[in-house]
Amino acid sequence: MHIRVSDVKKWVGREETQHLSEEWPEVAQERSMYPMRGAAEMDVTVRNVGRALIVELDGVGHVEAVCSRCLETFDLPVPFSVAEEFREEPGASDPHEDFFRFQGDKVLLDEIVADAFGASIPYAPICGEECRGLCPICGTNLNTGTCHCEMSMDNRWAQLSRLKFPEDSSSS
Repeated sequence: MHIRVSDVKKWVGREETQHLSEEWPEVAQERSMYPMRGAAEMDVTVRNVGRALIVELDGVGHVEAVCSRCLETFDLPVPFSVAEEFREEPGASDPHEDFFRFQGDKVLLDEIVADAFGASIPYAPICGEECRGLCPICGTNLNTGTCHCEMSMDNRWAQLSRLKFPEDSSSS
């Protein structure tokens, strides 16, 4: 995945925006813990700021996620964005520097797309705020059924219910 920068790099202050709809870079697929769905959709803006090009990405990708409450799979839209600096210099980019290197008329986007997208996937995705999850006793999906399990009280914490706080007169 790349963007052409031959016109932008000619004049300081020049800016171009392109919409990309391409297959996900292999490195992004390797870093995702969920299967990716569809194409990578993003708007890419390239701005010449003199000694460097600033590349800004805004996009949305979709993954087949597993809900952390009910364990059902669902389509999860993942918005992502990033801004990175690219300098036209020989050699490979160094991960210890705060910019990327490029040569010629193309800027490769695979690494920054993979990093931005991977960091935007939630750690514990849920299929919806109303998801009730699984019964902790019998494992019934409470979104699709009910169970008759009784939640037992952990007696080790019973003494805490007797505490009284000055600002809370409703405690017993």
